[in-house]
Amino acid sequence: MEIKTYHQATTLLDAYETLNKDPKNVIIGGGLWLKHANQNVNTLIDLSQLGLNQITEEKDDIVVGAMVTIRDFETNPLIHQLASGMLYLGTNQIMGTGFRNMATIGGSIFGKYPFSDLITPLLALDTRLVFFMSGEMSLLEYIEKKGKLNDILVYIKIKKHAGKGYFKKVSNTQLAFSMLNVAIHYQHQQFKIVVGSRPGVAELAIEAMNHLNQAKSVTKDVIHEAVELMAKTTQFGDNEDATEGYRRELAKVYMKRGIEEVLV
Repeated sequence: MEIKTYHQATTLLDAYETLNKDPKNVIIGGGLWLKHANQNVNTLIDLSQLGLNQITEEKDDIVVGAMVTIRDFETNPLIHQLASGMLYLGTNQIMGTGFRNMATIGGSIFGKYPFSDLITPLLALDTRLVFFMSGEMSLLEYIEKKGKLNDILVYIKIKKHAGKGYFKKVSNTQLAFSMLNVAIHYQHQQFKIVVGSRPGVAELAIEAMNHLNQAKSVTKDVIHEAVELMAKTTQFGDNEDATEGYRRELAKVYMKRGIEEVLV
């Protein structure tokens, strides 16, 4: 990557206007993927002086600034309280502590990385993204949105949940990307099930969720049927980490375990 100029933004409007002056101007998050990028950048825009590194509590939401590091997110007591600590489990296995001290929440989400261990549990919760100009949209809406969004992610809002959560990452080593991850949230007798690193970006297992949520009783047979529905309707693929078939079998095993765990 070649960067021509660096700009320290003084306000969100300053950052937004600079971003949109040139299609080759970009926002920097933690900067950990810069050397892996093959694009040339005219102006690299830094948001670190805009106060977006705080986690605060509102009546119904936990509000996370886009510049909060994954490590600060991981260790925050408010995050630990959500869904049996599911978000803690979804972040404390990301690379090493040094990496998590630099990587930002905003950068991790905005990139829609297919290997993300963070997007999967966030998608299992009621998560909304707040952009400087575009306003608020759900995480699911953002993931499904096509094309480039020339806006600035400012905050992530996570609805407070008292339900039970489950998260499982499968990887070859602690410092390796996930070959699969699974998140399940259960509250008010309703399931949300997300499968990530398929190796595509995380997605909801809609048919499996509907089958469980419409059942009069979640029996072993119902769980088995839901797992098979997930395996049939979720698209898996091959890459250097795992084959399509192996990912599918892993997803079946950990979805079943997760459902059983949150029902206890």
